[in-house]
Amino acid sequence: MMFFDPHESFLIIVSVLGTAICFNLALYFGYHKRAAYLFFAFYCLFHIFKIYLKTFPEGEKLVPFIPLTAAHYIYLSVLLGMLSLQIFLMYHFALPHKKYSIAVLSGITFFSFFLLEEGVYITIGLGIALLQTLWAWRNKRDVGVILVGVLGFSTCVLLRGFGYMPYGYFVGIIFFIFCMFLSVGIELSRQNREHKQALLRSSRLENQLLKKSIQPHFLFNSLTSLQELIETDPVKAGNFVDDLSGEFELFSRISHKKLIRIRDELKLINHYLGIMAVRKNIKFNLDTVNLDEADRIPPGVFLTLVENGITHGYENGETGNFRISKKESKAFRQYEVFNDGTITDKNTAQGMGLQYVISRLEESYGENYDFVSSPCSGGWVSVIKIFS
Repeated sequence: MMFFDPHESFLIIVSVLGTAICFNLALYFGYHKRAAYLFFAFYCLFHIFKIYLKTFPEGEKLVPFIPLTAAHYIYLSVLLGMLSLQIFLMYHFALPHKKYSIAVLSGITFFSFFLLEEGVYITIGLGIALLQTLWAWRNKRDVGVILVGVLGFSTCVLLRGFGYMPYGYFVGIIFFIFCMFLSVGIELSRQNREHKQALLRSSRLENQLLKKSIQPHFLFNSLTSLQELIETDPVKAGNFVDDLSGEFELFSRISHKKLIRIRDELKLINHYLGIMAVRKNIKFNLDTVNLDEADRIPPGVFLTLVENGITHGYENGETGNFRISKKESKAFRQYEVFNDGTITDKNTAQGMGLQYVISRLEESYGENYDFVSSPCSGGWVSVIKIFS
């Protein structure tokens, strides 16, 4: 290792690292406390510590009674810096299995202090960082600028190893920091555009809702969820607005009709499931069996049965499955709406939702129908039988 005298290069590198620390801390505390920014700040801090340690002779013991020299602390700062970089990439790219990966990387870092030379570890560490970035690239995440940064960092380290760039390690760090700044700037710009679009679409939706008759508690809960999404996930907020406005627009167009096509009813249900998936943080699936989408039914009947299932059957689940099927004979056609929720409320069968279904069926078919809603194996099923 070379003795490092303070000079202009010292000031430039420390200034860049210090600016990066301030920038990432500002992002961390001002942008939903994303762990990635905090770990990148640690990455830069450990390298400032390394530069400071290089002002001491390599063999000098810095802490009494601890048999470690300045060279050992320098290597330790490199190890912790590279570990922080790898954890930054893990959170920045939202890679899977974070807990296990961090444990493995921490183990590699610990044993490297005793078993590997600094140059060897840096090569291995950058190789791991490159693999992380390529993994993110494989999963089609926006990683182009960061990938260029990791490749540039690795190139500078290699040039230093062959003697062509004495300060290649720090040049590589500065290049990577520049790429990181550029990547974050692009990401923030994109999210700002999506945020503005979500706000605009939300404003349009609210204007539409003022003209419609809708349930106040449903609207309040939906707009509360939308407000949170706009701040945390603009893309998801846009999809939520689409489902919310799609449901209200479609329902207002068909609710006054006596019968509608099943095709429109299914569109209504899909919009509703999209809304409730966000509000309950549950993935809902809808399957249809033997349905003729040209058939006609009273508006909102299937939707109400789905709403009833979600309201009473999916408080703690991770997924919810619905199935709407049809059986037909010369004497009748029969529809079954099944959900796999766990319903424990005995009053479910007498709720307002089922009263709505019955009133709609009576309005359209008089006495020529039969309706039953009850528990079944694996969930709850509602059966509508319409006689010819």
